[in-house]
Amino acid sequence: AEDAQGEDALGAAAAACAANGDRVVRPPSMAGQYGSFGGATLERSGLDLQQRSQEREMKTDDTGGGGGAGKIINNGGGGDGDDDDDDEWFDEEDDGEGDDDGFFRRRGVLPELFDRATVECVLQEWFRNVSQLPTGVRMAVEMGLISSAQLVRFMTMNTRPTVARQVSRLLPSEPARAFVGRMMGDAGFVYKLAIEQAITIGAALKFEAAARGDKLGKEWDLAATNIATLVAGNAAVVWALSPNRTFGSPAQFKWQRILHSLPNHIFDASGPNRQYTTATRALGFVNKGVQLAAAGAVIGAVSAAASSLCVARRKAADAAFEPSVPVPDFNTSVGANALFLGVSGNVRYQMLAGADRWIYGNLATLQLSMVSTGVLRFLNNRVGEPTRQAFLGVKAPAEAAAAAAYDDDDDDF
Repeated sequence: AEDAQGEDALGAAAAACAANGDRVVRPPSMAGQYGSFGGATLERSGLDLQQRSQEREMKTDDTGGGGGAGKIINNGGGGDGDDDDDDEWFDEEDDGEGDDDGFFRRRGVLPELFDRATVECVLQEWFRNVSQLPTGVRMAVEMGLISSAQLVRFMTMNTRPTVARQVSRLLPSEPARAFVGRMMGDAGFVYKLAIEQAITIGAALKFEAAARGDKLGKEWDLAATNIATLVAGNAAVVWALSPNRTFGSPAQFKWQRILHSLPNHIFDASGPNRQYTTATRALGFVNKGVQLAAAGAVIGAVSAAASSLCVARRKAADAAFEPSVPVPDFNTSVGANALFLGVSGNVRYQMLAGADRWIYGNLATLQLSMVSTGVLRFLNNRVGEPTRQAFLGVKAPAEAAAAAAYDDDDDDF
C-alpha cells in the first residue's frame, strides 16, 4: 500500500513538472537496493529561443447557411441552408427604394447650402480660411450670400492652374470679376460658350461655302467679316444671359444698383440677397433685350464698315467686281443685327437658359447634361440662322439658286 501511494505521489509530481515545461528523468526501479521507495530526478529544460513559423490556410466562405441554431454567432441566428450569399449586391429584386434608368436616369434637385458651417467645411477641404479669400468673395461669405456649391466652383478655378484662372488674371479688374462671377454662377459656362462658338463657326462656314461656291477663296475677307460678326454676336448673347454671382462690384449710382440686382435671365435662381419676383424677372428680360439690341447695333455698324472697306478694296483692283453675296448697307446692317440680338436672340436664349437650369438640376449624369445642352444649342442655331438671314435680306443658297433658276426660266419664256 505504501509503495502504491509513493508511486501515485511520484506520478503527480511528474505530471506537474511536465505541465511547467520541465523534463522528468525516471531512473530504473531501485526497490531492492534502497528500500521500497523509488527515486526521481528533476531536470529543468534549457531555454529555446528558436522562432517557429506556423502556416495557416485561408478558408473561403462556402456561402452555405449551415443550418445552425445560432448559439455561437453573437449577432444573428443560424442560416437556413440556402446557397445565396447574403452579401451579394447584384441581381437583387426591386425593393421599391428607387429606380435606376441607366444613362437616362434622373435625380432630385440639389439645394444650395448657405450656412456658415458648410462653407467653412469647403474651405477646410481646400486648406483655406476666410481671410485668404478675395475681398468681394470674403464679404459674401461673411454676409452669407455665397453657397457651398458656388464656393467650390470658385476654389476649383482659383486654386488650380487652369485656363480659366489664367484668363481671369490676364483680364482687367472689371471683366475679370464678371468672368469669375459667371464661373461661380454656372460651372458649365466655359463649355457652353465653347460649344456655342463651335456651332456658330461651323454653320457660318457652311453658309459661306454654299453661297460663294468657287469664289470663296477670292472673297475670303468678306466671308471672314461675316463669320466674325456672327461670332461676336453669339458671344455677346451667351455672356449677357449667363447667371452671374459677382460680389463687391462698385455701384456709384442708384440705377446701377438696380440693374445689378436684376436677374440675367428670367429663370435665374433666387438667393439670400437675391429674391426675384415676377416684376424683377420681367424687368430683367426687358433690360437684357435693350443691352443686346445696343450690342447688336454696334456689331452691325462695325460689320458694315468692314464689309464696305473690303468691297472698295476689291473694286479698286477690279472695277467690275461684284460680291457673290450682297453686302447689306449700313442702316440695314445696324438695324437687322440690333433686332436679331435684342428680340430673337434674347427670347431664344432666355428659353435655353431655363432648359439648361432644369437639365443640370435634374439629370443624374454630367455627360447626359452636356449632350442635352449641346443638342438644344444646335437646334437653337438652326432656328436662329434663317431669322438672321431674313432680317438682313440675305437669301439662303438653296433659295438663291431656286430664284436664279426661276428667273432663267422666265427669261426663256
